[in-house]
Amino acid sequence: MGRLAGIDFGMARIGLALSDPMQIIASPIAVIKTQKKPEDTILLIVKELEGKDIDRFIVGLPLLLSGKDSSTTTLARQFALDLEKISKIPVTLWDERLTSKQVERMLISDQMKRKKRVKHIDTLSATLILQSYLDSPKTQIAT
Repeated sequence: MGRLAGIDFGMARIGLALSDPMQIIASPIAVIKTQKKPEDTILLIVKELEGKDIDRFIVGLPLLLSGKDSSTTTLARQFALDLEKISKIPVTLWDERLTSKQVERMLISDQMKRKKRVKHIDTLSATLILQSYLDSPKTQIAT
């Protein structure tokens, strides 16, 4: 059994998280700065995860609160398609509504300063997305 990689898709930065080999616990690993070309960003992600024995990517799908797509949702869907095509690793889209807000509230409650929060929010969001997937019955997959 390989690992799962969680991805918090963003326009400026992409947070990455990785599961343990038993696919029980998610841990933050890196932030990738998005490049002008989406393919270049994907290649950076693939390079970052090289040798980690990834079975599947879990990409956060930023739906609106109503459950409908936004312009960012459309970009995340295209990113997921490109990621699967370039990496040759299956991708699952996972509802990530309010994940970043949850992480930010948690960091604020820990009295972390704004400057420090920015450094951690993307990887922690990716971790929350991946942990949510790991903890769920796999019947709730977003498409």
